[in-house]
Amino acid sequence: MVLRNKMSNSAPLKLLLLGGTGALGAAIGEKFKAEGYEVTFGVRTLTNPADQFLLPITEGPVPDLLKGQLFDAVIFAQGANTNDSIINYSLDELNRLFQANVSFVSETTKALILHNLIKNKGKVVILSSFWELITRQEKFSYTVTKAAVGGLVRSMAVDLGNSKGILVNGLLPGIVDSPMSRGLLKPEQIANVEKQTPGKKMIIPSDVANAAFLLGSEDNTAISGQSLVVDFGFSIARII
Repeated sequence: MVLRNKMSNSAPLKLLLLGGTGALGAAIGEKFKAEGYEVTFGVRTLTNPADQFLLPITEGPVPDLLKGQLFDAVIFAQGANTNDSIINYSLDELNRLFQANVSFVSETTKALILHNLIKNKGKVVILSSFWELITRQEKFSYTVTKAAVGGLVRSMAVDLGNSKGILVNGLLPGIVDSPMSRGLLKPEQIANVEKQTPGKKMIIPSDVANAAFLLGSEDNTAISGQSLVVDFGFSIARII
């Protein structure tokens, strides 16, 4: 793998990673750092002020760590999940997920553009889920809000592409072998996913990080408005 910034005298490429403390966000941060990017993290709980700032980013004054910055890529890796159905969901919970999965992305992007923190022809990657395209039982609020992310990606791709040449894409991981998945799914459900997946295994965080780099790095010169599924083919396979 070419370490772009380590092999030249140019200034390092910069990634703004929002929500980089979970399994997927951490893997994405590690991948971009390994490729020579300078990574700045937007977090809810501050643990390392040297490269972290507290969210949210608003139309008001920007955090000190962001002043004078111009990011080559922005990745949204935050979000909320839950298990519910049309029969038992609560409006408060649906609104909470919409705020975390949709409104946070749109409001943050609006502020980033207002403060000129994303360079022209930069990249934006939004982590969604393959539940944006399909669903299962007890996944009502999550599926509804992730479906909205798909519309957000396409609309942002058009608006930001026209105004600043920015490429915007969605990244749709399947069921990731992570503490969150194992906390939300029963062991028999995990086993069923593995059985129904070509290759008989779930993806891991580094698989998602590699796809995020594909969409968010300088190597992406024309992909925009797309929703890339990363799931070993689980969502399109029927094992009979």
